[in-house]
Amino acid sequence: MGTALHASNSPCIVDQKDLNEALVTAMAHVAERSPQHCVEIFGISLRLALRFANMARQAHLPHGDADALIDLATTPAAVWRVVMTPRDVEDMQRGRAPMAAPHLEVYREVLTTLNEQVILLLLRYATQPRLAALVSGLGHDGLMQAMASASCSTLLQSAGHAGRPLVELTITETYLDRVFSTPTGVPVPPAMRALLARVMCQWDDYATLTRTLDHEANAVRPLREVRIGRPTAVFLPPGEADTIRQLIDHGVSTKTILSFTQSEVNSAQVRRLRQAADEALANAPMQSANDPESPRIHDSNAAVWGSAARRLMVTAIFAHQRVLVSLGLSPHAAFVDAYEYHCAHHKDPAQHMSLSRLISAVFNPLRRGEVHLGYCHDCGTMHLAHDGHHNGIECPVCALAKFNKLGRPQSSRFARVPTACYPAANAAHMG
Repeated sequence: MGTALHASNSPCIVDQKDLNEALVTAMAHVAERSPQHCVEIFGISLRLALRFANMARQAHLPHGDADALIDLATTPAAVWRVVMTPRDVEDMQRGRAPMAAPHLEVYREVLTTLNEQVILLLLRYATQPRLAALVSGLGHDGLMQAMASASCSTLLQSAGHAGRPLVELTITETYLDRVFSTPTGVPVPPAMRALLARVMCQWDDYATLTRTLDHEANAVRPLREVRIGRPTAVFLPPGEADTIRQLIDHGVSTKTILSFTQSEVNSAQVRRLRQAADEALANAPMQSANDPESPRIHDSNAAVWGSAARRLMVTAIFAHQRVLVSLGLSPHAAFVDAYEYHCAHHKDPAQHMSLSRLISAVFNPLRRGEVHLGYCHDCGTMHLAHDGHHNGIECPVCALAKFNKLGRPQSSRFARVPTACYPAANAAHMG
C-alpha cells in the first residue's frame, strides 16, 4: 500500500500540474478579453481578474515576462478545487449540464477543454480515492464513488456542453502578492509556492475544518472489544498493520507507535511486525524510508516550532491529513500517509524532520490541545501554533514576509508591517 501510494514516479503530481496549466491558461485567456467575464465565469474577484489580464498581456509582449503565468501553472500543488457533487454527476449522466449565459457562449471552447480535462482526471482516480485525496480538491468520498460508476463517454459529452467550470481557483490575490512581489526580487522556490497553495484558504473553509475538529474531539471513543482466547499477535484491525509497518520503516519506536495509534494494537503485535520487517530487510536490503543524507538537526520539539518555514511545512502536512480523514481514514493513518507524500514530492533537506519528531511535536500535542489551529486575517493562512513555543508572529507566512522571504499584500505594502496575526482561539484536536 505505502509503495504504490507514494511512489516517486506517481502520475498524481503530473496530473495536478496539467490541470493547473489548463485552469491558468483558461483564466488568462478570458481575463485578457474581458475581466468582467472572467469574474462571472470563474467566480473570482475583479482585482484578481485584472491581475490575470495583466500577466497575460505581459506574456505576449516581445520582451515581456511570462514567468508569472508559467510559475503559477507549474506550482507543485493544486491551485484548484473540484466543485462537483454527486448530484452534478447524476445530472451530467442524464445530459442536464448547466448552460452558460448567452453572452458567455464565446468562451465555450475554452470551458470545454478545461472541463474535459477535469472529467478525465476524476475518472482516472475514481478507483483510487486515497491517492486522489492527496491531490487537493479530490477528497469527496461520495463524488469519487459516483465517478467510479459513471459512463465515461456521457460525462465527457456533458462536460463539453457545461456552461461553467467544474473547478474553482483556490488561491487569491494575496497569494500572487506573496509569491511574485518579493522585495528582493528573488523568485520564490517551487516547494515554498506549493506549501503556500496548501495552507491558504477562505475563512469559511477554516471555520468548517474547526467545527469538524471539535466534533472529533467531543466524540465518544468506542470501548475496546476484548475477545477471550484471541491470539493477540495475529489479528489486527483492518489497515492497522499497514500503518504500523510504515511507522516501523521510519524508525518509530514501539512506545511511540502504541501512544500514536491508540487502537487495539499491543506491544506483542508491534514486535512481531518489527521482526518480520527486519527479516525482510536482511533477505532483500532496500533503501530506508529515512534519507541518510538528510541532516538530523531538529533534535527537539522546540526546533519544529522555532522556524517559520518548518511551521508552514507542518501545517501543509496537517492540511493533507485532514483531506484523507474526510475519506474515512483514521487520523493517525492519514498523518503517516500525508507525511510520506510530502517526503516523496516536496521534501526540503534543509527543513526535513523525522516522522517520530512530528508525532511528538505536532500530532500528540494537537490531540492534547497544546497545539491549536489558527487563521491569519492578513493573508488568509491557516496555521498550526504551539502554546508553549510562541515566538511573536504566529502566522508563518507573515513571519517569512517580515524577513523578506515572501512578498506582502498590496493593502499593507506601504503601511506598517503587521507584528501579529489574529488566529482563532478555538483549540483543535485530532481525535
